[in-house]
Amino acid sequence: MAKRELKKANGDVYLEASRSHDNSFIFVNWIGIQSLESIMMGANVVLDMLRERPCPKILNSNKELIGPWNDGALFLGKKWASKAKQAGVTKFAQILGPGIYGRKSFSFFLEYAIDHLDIKSFETESEALAWLNER
Repeated sequence: MAKRELKKANGDVYLEASRSHDNSFIFVNWIGIQSLESIMMGANVVLDMLRERPCPKILNSNKELIGPWNDGALFLGKKWASKAKQAGVTKFAQILGPGIYGRKSFSFFLEYAIDHLDIKSFETESEALAWLNER
C-alpha cells in the first residue's frame, strides 16, 4: 500500500491514507488534534485517491485522534459523504477513538452522512475489516 501523509507545519503527521493491495478499501488514519482545515485537507486527499482509482469502501480510524472534531464532522457529513458516494464509495467503517468527545463528533458526522453511505462503527480494526469484507 502506497501511503500518503499530511503533516502540520511542525512536521507532525496528522493523516495517513493508503489503499489496500486489492483496492477493496482505502485505510484512513487520523492522528492527534484535528481542525476544520486539517479535516478538509485530509478529506480532499481521500477524494483525490478515489478519483485516481475508484474504490467502494473506506476504513476510517480515529484510534489516534485526540479530542472533538465537531466542525469537521459537519463538513464531512454534509459535503464530503455525498462526494465520496459519487466517487463510488458504498461502505464506510469507522474505528472509534477512545475519548468521549471524538465519539460525540462521530455521531454528528453519522447524522448527516448516513443518507449517503452505509456506515457502521467499531471498537477494533479487525471487526471493521470483517464488516467491510461481508458481501
